[in-house]
Amino acid sequence: MNGHSETFQTTLPSPEGEWTTSRYDDDVVAIRGQVLRRRFAARPAVFFGSSSFRYWHRMAEDLGCLDLANLGFGGGTVESGLRYFDSLLGLVDPASIVLYFGENDIANDGLDADSAFAGAQRLTRRIRDVFGAVPIYHLSIKHSPARWIYADEFTAFNAMRAESCADGSDGVFVDVSSCLLGRHGRPIGRFYEADGIHLNAAGYAQWAEVIAGVPGLLPARAGGRPDRGADDAG
Repeated sequence: MNGHSETFQTTLPSPEGEWTTSRYDDDVVAIRGQVLRRRFAARPAVFFGSSSFRYWHRMAEDLGCLDLANLGFGGGTVESGLRYFDSLLGLVDPASIVLYFGENDIANDGLDADSAFAGAQRLTRRIRDVFGAVPIYHLSIKHSPARWIYADEFTAFNAMRAESCADGSDGVFVDVSSCLLGRHGRPIGRFYEADGIHLNAAGYAQWAEVIAGVPGLLPARAGGRPDRGADDAG
C-alpha cells in the first residue's frame, strides 16, 4: 500500500526561487492521480525521469514487476525534477529509485555535459537528504538518431555518471545506451519511434532485459524472488 490518504489537489506548488510554468503540470497531475489510486503490495521501485519513462506504458509487463511506480513526465529535466520532487516522490515510500535525467537538459535546455551532471548531482544529494540510504540507480542517457548531434555530450555525461558511481556512494550506474547501438556505434533505427528520439516497443524490450538483470533494482517477493507478475504500472 502507498499509505497515503491525502486530499488530491490539482494546483501544484511553485517553490520560491524557481521558475513558474505549467509546461509539465498536466503530466504531473495525471501521475499523482494514478499513484494515489495505487495500492502496492510492497515498497515499490520508483522510476523518476523524463518521457523515456513516461511513454513506457508497458513498463510493469516488460519488467515483470507489479510493485513499481512510473513517475516519468514529458520533457523532464533535472530542474523540473527538483521542482516536482515533493509532489511526485513524496507520494511513495520507495524500495529503490531509478533515475533518467540529462538527455533533455543537454538537447533542449542547451546545457553541456558538465553543467547537466552538476545539476544531476544536486538531485542525487536531495534524494540522499530525504530518503537516506535508499538504493539509487542512474540510467545512462540513450543515444538516438535525431539527437546524434549531441552524442559527444551524452557520452561525456555518461562517463561522469559512471565514474561517480564507481565507489557506490552515488548509487549504481546502469548502461541502457549500448544495447541500442549497432556495431558501428550508431543508434539502431528499428528501436525508435518515427521521431527518432523516443523508444518503441522493441527499444523498451532492450531496456527491460538490461534493467531486469540489475541486482536489487526491482523489489523481491517473499522468498527473495523478483515479482514476475504482468500488469501495467499505470
